[in-house]
Amino acid sequence: MKKKKPTGSSTEPEAKKKGGRKPMTAEERESAAKARAEIKAKADSLKPTVILQFQGSEVDLDTLVEAAKAGFRQEKKRTPITDLKLYVKPEERTAYYVVNETFNGSVAF
Repeated sequence: MKKKKPTGSSTEPEAKKKGGRKPMTAEERESAAKARAEIKAKADSLKPTVILQFQGSEVDLDTLVEAAKAGFRQEKKRTPITDLKLYVKPEERTAYYVVNETFNGSVAF
């Protein structure tokens, strides 16, 4: 069976609308650029929250880092911290730290 095309009064094709976004004004471009820059700055300075879970308990690693810094400052008050390595042993519930590749200590959690 052949389908018949509807016959309309006009034989001209309808004008198709152009898709896409409308052009941005200079103010809109500037505000969009500022928004993108803010998002990029936030992404660049991202500091993830890391939580260690082990046998029903959990500890935030940022808390352990601060405790290690505080423990070091109790021993060496005037020495600046330029390097900090933190080794976490959850089975012992202890974090061992090495500061400036010279000084070491531990923090219980």
